[in-house]
Amino acid sequence: MCFFKLTGEDILQHLIALLKEYLDELSQSHGTYAHGFAEGQKTAYVECLEIIQHWDKADLYGLNWDIEERYPLSRHKKRPESK
Repeated sequence: MCFFKLTGEDILQHLIALLKEYLDELSQSHGTYAHGFAEGQKTAYVECLEIIQHWDKADLYGLNWDIEERYPLSRHKKRPESK
């Protein structure tokens, strides 16, 4: 049960800090998790930060950088489309 209320800005600021912390931990923990699971977590966290980056105050809270440059995602190559 939550005994106090936060503003939307407080919640977003907290989320940004948590997501960055989780991404840093995943980047440092090689082999701790099954690779596919860790990559899925990383993708989800990066996508969350990218969504929050659309917030008009994101720059004020430190989201003024290229997230996928700092936390690159492995991309599966798409199959060529059949004609």
